[in-house]
Formats: sequence, C-alpha cells, structure tokens
Amino acid sequence: MRTEPRGTMHGWIPGSNLLPFVGAIAGMARSEADLTAIAAGVDSSDADSEDWFGVVIEGDSRVELYFARTPDGDVLVDVELDGLEESVELRCCQLLDIYGVQ
Repeated sequence: MRTEPRGTMHGWIPGSNLLPFVGAIAGMARSEADLTAIAAGVDSSDADSEDWFGVVIEGDSRVELYFARTPDGDVLVDVELDGLEESVELRCCQLLDIYGVQ
C-alpha cells in the first residue's frame, strides 16, 4: 500500500521474487532490463550498512529502483516514478504488493 508522496513507494520483497518483480516493472515501462546485472548488484548491496544498488529502467516510462539486501535474503525496495500517470503508479504499487513479503 502506498504511504509515500505520489511517485515514491517502498517495501520488502523476498529474494526469490525480486527478478520477477523487476521484469514486471520493465514490461510495464516497455523496456528491457538486464536481470543478470541487477541480480549481481542486489547481491552486493547490504541493508544493514545502507549500501544500496540502484537501476533506472527507461522506456515509455522512467522508473528508478533502489535495492538493499538483508542477510536473510529479503530485499528492501524503493521505487521512484517520474512523471507517470496515476494509473501506472497504481500498477507499480500493486506489483509491490503482489511480489512483496506477505
């Protein structure tokens, strides 16, 4: 559920759901995402030391994603949307709910 100002949201995603989540976001933006590079970047991030990995997905829409992995494999995700229609923002929020930690 969105709790940040319009265009910004965050949540926790299990490590196993991370790449499907990123793939869904990239598909929505009509862009390609290098999932191998993203997986490597997320693996080197660390939520405990606030060492984040960021990626920009740019296609029909621009989405900035920032990730920080925890020792148990969950990933903290910040999503920043720039100038998107509210309907796209709501779909991003739904994807975060679908793929997120339940």
